[in-house]
Amino acid sequence: MRSALKTTAIGTAVLCLLSAPLAAQTGDDKLKTLLQDLDALIEKGEAQKLADPWFLQDLRGLSARYGEVWPVVLMDHRFDSKSTLPKAPWEVRQGQMKMDWSRGLRSRVAVASAGQTGAAKSDEEVMGEIVGSLLGQALGTKGSRSGQSAAPDPTTPALAQAAVPVTNAFRMQAEITARDMPDADQGAFELGVTQAGDAGYRLVLVPKAQAGAVVTLIAVSSRGGQRVVDSAEVDEAITDDQPFTVTLSRRRDGVMSAAIGDRELFAASDQSFRDAFSGVMIANRGGDYAVKSMTLHGTQ
Repeated sequence: MRSALKTTAIGTAVLCLLSAPLAAQTGDDKLKTLLQDLDALIEKGEAQKLADPWFLQDLRGLSARYGEVWPVVLMDHRFDSKSTLPKAPWEVRQGQMKMDWSRGLRSRVAVASAGQTGAAKSDEEVMGEIVGSLLGQALGTKGSRSGQSAAPDPTTPALAQAAVPVTNAFRMQAEITARDMPDADQGAFELGVTQAGDAGYRLVLVPKAQAGAVVTLIAVSSRGGQRVVDSAEVDEAITDDQPFTVTLSRRRDGVMSAAIGDRELFAASDQSFRDAFSGVMIANRGGDYAVKSMTLHGTQ
């Protein structure tokens, strides 16, 4: 009888919690606050034995289920192909990307020297090339496969794409390693999601000359226009051949965030794209990068 009364009491508390007003918050913020309060109530119930343990376990399951912003696995890919080319759904579309048995899908792209490129470029021109050179015709042209070109250009940007449906809200996570090479700070590594016309979001990593990197989120229109959503710097070295995890996420309300490891670099709201995406991409504009795995979660 006492156990039933305790369960009824905590059940009443849950109902009160569900009906409590949460003013001046977005839908996702309200849900987050609600789940935090529910978890605190469950912990109190467990500590003070206020309810049946099975009832509390059911509540924890409910909290976990609704607390997952991206509950559906859209892709869980390990780059472990025994061939020189990655397994489906990935396809190398430009430049040289090959499988490395220990590092995953690896590309080594040399940065063109000043003698090759002519006059020195402004910072704006360099950033425009880093982000934009893989768009337009470059993205729609098949790259040369191994054996088709006797002497491939080592400065050709490398690109791999996968045709995977991606919900508008998503979380992309990739395990990456990078090695230092000359002028790597003049190149860049990119990953992102795409729509028709190669529009979409690009997360761009540019290593700094001394240590650390600049991480920039860019929205690219179907006409090739580019707009910086947000940017941040990290002090930790990324070109020391040690694996690190990069995360790009987008919530239902349009808030996008980027993280390296457990450290969130920024969070910014962007409404450039309201529809679902049709693919994901990996690009190397200059440097020695390898992707070991990539997971993609969505909302349906």
